[in-house]
Amino acid sequence: MNRLLSIAVVIFGFVSQLEAQIATSSPYSHFGLGELHQNIFPKFNAFGGASTAFSNSNSVNPTNPATYTACGPNTFLLSTGGWHQTTKMQNTKTEQIVNNNAFSHLVLGFPLGRKSAASVGIIPFSSTGYEINVRDEGDLSDINYYGDGGISKIYFGGAYKPLKGLSVGVNASYLFGGLNRRKQLVYDDESFMHSRSNSTVNLKGYYYELGLLYKEAINENDEFAIGFTANNNSSISAKKSEIVESFEFSGFYESPKDTFVNITQWGNVTLPKYISAGISYNKNKRWLIVADYSMQDWEDYSMFDETDNLANSMEISGGMQYTPEYNSATKYYKRMDYRFGASYGNTPLQFDNIQLTEKSISFGFGIPVRRSRTKYDLSCTFGQRGTTSGNLIKEEFIRVGLSVSYDGIWFVKRKYD
Repeated sequence: MNRLLSIAVVIFGFVSQLEAQIATSSPYSHFGLGELHQNIFPKFNAFGGASTAFSNSNSVNPTNPATYTACGPNTFLLSTGGWHQTTKMQNTKTEQIVNNNAFSHLVLGFPLGRKSAASVGIIPFSSTGYEINVRDEGDLSDINYYGDGGISKIYFGGAYKPLKGLSVGVNASYLFGGLNRRKQLVYDDESFMHSRSNSTVNLKGYYYELGLLYKEAINENDEFAIGFTANNNSSISAKKSEIVESFEFSGFYESPKDTFVNITQWGNVTLPKYISAGISYNKNKRWLIVADYSMQDWEDYSMFDETDNLANSMEISGGMQYTPEYNSATKYYKRMDYRFGASYGNTPLQFDNIQLTEKSISFGFGIPVRRSRTKYDLSCTFGQRGTTSGNLIKEEFIRVGLSVSYDGIWFVKRKYD
């Protein structure tokens, strides 16, 4: 119990520290719901993000709720982590380097019976964070755009094995959070009144994800699996507050003068349907190969009937893991997991018929702790998104992720006091 209490204190301190950080500084986070966090688990990042058919007794995989049935009896799995990203943003004229840190996940998985299991957790869904400055030489003014905020997801999922090798699972996810967008017009002539607008959108609502997993033992040591996840178009309740006013500077402070618009409206955000299919092959408990294909219909997205002209997205990802000897009693390095992966995809962002792509390569390690049920997963991803063509921005990034997992035992009657 003391060990669990210590782990809980570390986790909540870790989460509090990381949630205070800005998770993105990308100008592209202005569009849609911001920067989406679909593949942020350090373990899966090392596979290029592929996880739909990944299932084992030492991992919680919320990306496919059908995988929860892999939990062993009388055990629980607890995992949390975070990541750091350094990004170089550049266009044809200039470049900038930014650093961001963020919490990646806090999840718990546990069995409910011989054929059923469940999981609960909190995962970031999207983040907004940008500052854009535009000079208008015609009006001798500066136009400044700012954005911050984010959306988080709390989920509860369950899975059941109706047939040998087949698992079915469902996640009920609750989205909550806010996105803040501000615009400021500042004139060189101090006799002119400056203006600014502030728009805040708060979201809260449920959506559901279905998962399927089929595992087939080819022989005593080899196993093949097929996974599938999907969710339909979901309507999330939203509240939008907007204020437009004039102001003047009083030293470094902005002093508001006249208010032109001050409205609050209620509406919906349409979260588009998502489909992912994946395969995995585990050979002799040494080699693991995983691959995914996913797509999402962002053309159906809307926020208060505004679409942001997003395009349908697609991603292909895959990777492999090598474990020299998972139960080695003498060689520590043989019990480590060595992972490699890559991904390529079309993002939802589209400008003048140019749809931005994102590609990455990654590697990582699974590091067991000696004489303990704790394990660390480390990943490093090198990626690129966007282009400098058409006055756009190219982003090159390095993301390092670290997670800690604890495989515990509960509901076992003690034989001795």
